[in-house]
Amino acid sequence: MAGNRHRMPTESRAAVDLAGVVGCAVEPKERDVPRDVAFSGPERRRGSRFLRKPESADRVLGSMPELENPVENPCFGCGPFHPRGLRLRFETTSTEDGQEEVLAKFVPKADEVGWPTLFHHGLHFTVLYETAYWTALTLGGKLWVSGGPLTYTADRLPRVGVEHVARGRIVRSDPDRLTIRSTTATANGKPCGTLESTWSPARRAVVERAGIPLPEYLARELSP
Repeated sequence: MAGNRHRMPTESRAAVDLAGVVGCAVEPKERDVPRDVAFSGPERRRGSRFLRKPESADRVLGSMPELENPVENPCFGCGPFHPRGLRLRFETTSTEDGQEEVLAKFVPKADEVGWPTLFHHGLHFTVLYETAYWTALTLGGKLWVSGGPLTYTADRLPRVGVEHVARGRIVRSDPDRLTIRSTTATANGKPCGTLESTWSPARRAVVERAGIPLPEYLARELSP
């Protein structure tokens, strides 16, 4: 499985994938959201979205200076209370050359394997894709949807029980298109995987035609 390199077919890249929106759009079931979480203060803008931080965020999400994430977010990749999800937590950082990035630390669990002791290939891809989504959302200035992966490289799969780091950055920015490169690596810098993907502005007409019930804090960020 090491060293696998995949190039997506043209038709897959051309089709606009609304998964990035759906992941944060579907209303969660009431039982999935703890009832003891209260919101403090008014909604505040962080990056491109209105986000609210719960009073219990440090207890639930840890003490990292992370990007705020609504507790009602039902996304499998980043929903804070998803019962079976990855619960990825993101923050912004800058590299030595001044490039702004989005970063997440994650530790694969024992029930997230494919081959013994190795993170499942599909979940590894999910981490890279989720990192790209948050990079577009946070650094791109508005809500974006995926236009599809361009290339995916897996040098090695993350190991269970070991901390790894996912990073995302914008490598090309046009008015109606972003190219995002997201990577995963071990804590000491050994590369695991790389994903390049394209993103387009989320259009209100497309979302409404698809019948996606976006929460208000995301609906406000839609392009016409």
